[in-house]
Amino acid sequence: MEFIISQEILKNVTALNNGTSMSGALFYREEEAFSGVNKIAQKVMHDVELVFGYAPQATTDRSQLGKNAILYGTVGHSPMLLELEEKQLINLSEIRGKREVFLFQVIDRPFEGVEKALVIAGSDKRGTIYGLFHLSERLGVSPLVDWANVKPQRKASFSLIEDLKYISKEPSVRFRGFFINDEWPAFGNWTMKNFGGFNAEMYEHVFELLLRLKGNYLWPAMWSARFYDDGPGLANAELADEYGVVMGASHHEPCLRYGEEYKYLRGKDSIYGDAWNFNTNREGITKFWEDGLKRSGKFESVITVGMRGEADTAIMGKEATLADNIQLLREVLQTQNRLIREQVHPNLSEVPRMLALYKEVEPFFYGDEHTPGLINSEELEDVILMLCDDNHGNLRTLPTEEMRSHKGGYGMYYHFDYHGGPISFEWINSSYLPKVWEQMTMAYDFGIRDLWIVNVGDIATQEFPLSYFLDLAYDFEQWGTQAINKTDLYTKQWIHKQFAGVFDEGDIAKIYELVTGYTRIAHKRRPEHMNSNVYHPVNYKETDDLLHQIDHLLDLANELVKTVDEADLPVYFGLVYYPAVGNLNLQKMWLLTGKNHYKAKLGKMEANKLAEQIRECMNRDRELVNQFHTIDHGRWYGMGLSEHIGFTQWNEDEAHNPILMHVLPANKPRLLVTVDGTTQRSEGSAWHNNKLVMNDFLQPDVEEASFTISSISDLPAEYKITCNHPWLKCSSTSGSLDGKEKTTEVIQVKIDRSAMNGETEGHIVIEMPVGTCTIM
Repeated sequence: MEFIISQEILKNVTALNNGTSMSGALFYREEEAFSGVNKIAQKVMHDVELVFGYAPQATTDRSQLGKNAILYGTVGHSPMLLELEEKQLINLSEIRGKREVFLFQVIDRPFEGVEKALVIAGSDKRGTIYGLFHLSERLGVSPLVDWANVKPQRKASFSLIEDLKYISKEPSVRFRGFFINDEWPAFGNWTMKNFGGFNAEMYEHVFELLLRLKGNYLWPAMWSARFYDDGPGLANAELADEYGVVMGASHHEPCLRYGEEYKYLRGKDSIYGDAWNFNTNREGITKFWEDGLKRSGKFESVITVGMRGEADTAIMGKEATLADNIQLLREVLQTQNRLIREQVHPNLSEVPRMLALYKEVEPFFYGDEHTPGLINSEELEDVILMLCDDNHGNLRTLPTEEMRSHKGGYGMYYHFDYHGGPISFEWINSSYLPKVWEQMTMAYDFGIRDLWIVNVGDIATQEFPLSYFLDLAYDFEQWGTQAINKTDLYTKQWIHKQFAGVFDEGDIAKIYELVTGYTRIAHKRRPEHMNSNVYHPVNYKETDDLLHQIDHLLDLANELVKTVDEADLPVYFGLVYYPAVGNLNLQKMWLLTGKNHYKAKLGKMEANKLAEQIRECMNRDRELVNQFHTIDHGRWYGMGLSEHIGFTQWNEDEAHNPILMHVLPANKPRLLVTVDGTTQRSEGSAWHNNKLVMNDFLQPDVEEASFTISSISDLPAEYKITCNHPWLKCSSTSGSLDGKEKTTEVIQVKIDRSAMNGETEGHIVIEMPVGTCTIM
């Protein structure tokens, strides 16, 4: 007999429990269970309700369980699991002592009155939590159910085979998580509006997202926030600890103290002094760290060690030598290790610690040919050494074979978002999965397996690459080095998780094309980095080819909007439409700007039409942000506020919107011929260049090329095309442009190589008001 959950069972239980006594409960809850595990079980019960339409019941009384029951617990915190093991119904030795592993097994008759039970047993707290969420995923519930309001498909019934037994693997990477960073103006405004601050009410949703994605590690928002104060008080930290979320802090926030804390506590009369300077204020800084460890050392954390300057800067001035910096950092580490022994655990090897080799700290670690660095130093013996990408998704350095024996292991700090030089990118997702796969599999293969953290900025619109990053860290065997060219498969699976039942298979294929298409284009040039000079307006047709791709993808995005039900539109809009169309519209705007500038300088009346299209793109950008802020009752309000157009500096300061060029018409009828894909041009004047070359057909696989005739004035101007070669055909032989409604005519030229009869050169003659132009 199978283990079954069904609408009928849940409906009957609901009806029965309208009375005073309970019977037929689905979940068995132990008093001995971790409180965080019981809270997660409540979330899974809500998932069950979303799937079946009826809320399941939980009980601490076995006699109130139904014939099918879910029994969950954690090894060492569950008398019930021990009882089942003694009855030889489960074997806990298969998971005992392992890290974040769960047993997911269907058993017969565990208790009187229960015919079938699903046992979810975790080797530790997080193991149990992952096991509970594994049930949700089997039910078809997306990990984004709470964060992005992704609703699962309704089911009448769900079953598991009677002999089902599944044991999860230990996660590939020990600490796996993300960094909420660069959170103003977007994430900051969002959390202030929805939750009133960076508090536990908000982090409830962040922690749930992290755990559903099988992460376990978080760097919280820190630009203006103080994680250990904003809960209010320690509520944030207590909630994280309850859920088994390992807290960390960014590369410049040591000893469980966040950067903003010192800003509020410093002062002339403060016990912590008034200078973030270990040389001049050693006693105050040491006291600041000591009190941080006293306050927060009881919670599960990876303690950042080392020291950088305030606000992500170097610790010492430019006059300091490399040796000065290394010695200071050594003294900092010695002090911090002593404090951690005193306040957290006398055995440092039992305390996860991390030093970020970020920016100027990296040379302090390696040293140079004259100055030994901190590499292999006693102070760093058990410390995770966190390496970093170049802030733009390219790894900078990897451990050598000799370095890989370092006892503390290695971590990687990766970026889907960045605020800093040479240029920032913070608005919407612009990460490309094949690039993430290439870089992070390389990291893992070179021994970086203890800590992966990714900067996701505001989280919103980063859900897709974040899901991949954490799945890769959790199960490298499935998605890592051996999964060559499997990012497409991952993308399809991710889309199915969010939209199964919302779109049919044909439309899901369109979403796949849209997601892979826009991320590929954004990967070439992120939105903030885009400008009118990136792509040449005519050479090799790179601008026109890209515009065709963009228009095709925009058409797909808009087709899907028309097919989706109103109730499902917010999820499609937030996860796919907004990041895709936002990216594509901005790219299109700058491509059109490049064309506008180029054509205006040639006097083409087409430039004026392009200027109007650019205005439309600018208006569309504002509409998209506004729609993102208002859809689903303002769910994402604030998340679109990051500046993203025309950066000229590393940040939004001095950013430029597109500059539009307008053309005043010539005084008499004039036309201009250009060979597409080149800068060649002619009005046909006998006094100037009137011979152009079309080289496209030198490539044996090319059968079609084109040239364009454009208005230089707003007066009617006629043209005539003559070609006396039977193997060359033009799409038009005559016509007229008015410079107003019709400003251009693209002439397609086709070649029939079988009819050339030994000829190697052809001529196309275009007669225009000023003269005659010949294309060879």
